[in-house]
Amino acid sequence: MDNRADNVPGIDIEVDDLVRVRGQLSGLALAASQRRASYRSGAREVHVRGRGMEYEESRAYVYGDDVRTMDWRVMARTGEAHTKIFAEEKQRRFLIAVDLSASMFFGTRFSFKSWAAAQVAAHAGWLASFAGDRIGGLIASPDSHHEVRPGKTRSGLLGVFHQLAQVSKIDLPPDMTRNRLNFLLGELNRVVKPGSIIALITDFIGLDDQSLEILSSIVKHNDVNAYWIHDDTEINAWPGGHYQVLVDRQQVEFDLSGSASDTWLSQWQQEHRNHIETLTSRFNIPLLPVSCNQAITPQILKNLNI
Repeated sequence: MDNRADNVPGIDIEVDDLVRVRGQLSGLALAASQRRASYRSGAREVHVRGRGMEYEESRAYVYGDDVRTMDWRVMARTGEAHTKIFAEEKQRRFLIAVDLSASMFFGTRFSFKSWAAAQVAAHAGWLASFAGDRIGGLIASPDSHHEVRPGKTRSGLLGVFHQLAQVSKIDLPPDMTRNRLNFLLGELNRVVKPGSIIALITDFIGLDDQSLEILSSIVKHNDVNAYWIHDDTEINAWPGGHYQVLVDRQQVEFDLSGSASDTWLSQWQQEHRNHIETLTSRFNIPLLPVSCNQAITPQILKNLNI
């Protein structure tokens, strides 16, 4: 059980803080409502991957119906052929997938990556709410995972907020061997429905060939946006010197005074960046880098060109 003081700024994720993000984006709400009105009046066309349609009911089969829409379950129950009827889906499903692996509970200043990830989730979620999307989420932490099924814009988003706040209350430091990126991607691939929009929020530590394989399946029928949460020490050179770090919950001195250590660190940084950029380029996924060492809202608005 975590015995830290309540609400440590930049570390503990609080629902009220995530709700307040809406006010920081309030200027975008009017534009979004105007776009929704335009959509309802037929003024704009929306291109989505997958069917873009939602099951409404089944009726008796009529000659000429598409056999691909046959309702085999009803047919088996009644003994008569039935066809599924689909209605145009007015709201898209928006899934917020947050990787809270052990590596996310780290930050050198301003905040932990986990806290920044929750803030990014709130920004992405409120923007989706303004657009009228149905919002759900998946959160994977070192010792648990939670699914929030897409619901009405406000209820689904608040459900994600509550789960994020809950999983942030863990013992620190967490078990650093518990990387959950591939688990998160696997669960996402299992539950996502075609035509969904996905906000993938992670530091991408643990990215490997299995990650690519799972993502290749996800992106076929869904739109994915990736948010790369990082600490500046993961992308910039460190000043030479001796650093105290925790390894397996034990304090170890990390010597960066020699050129060999500096070369190893810069090589890891470059390889990690290359892996991320290769992934997003291969699957045509927009990548938005977000530093946990700075305020989140200006970064989001800048990356989105808002």
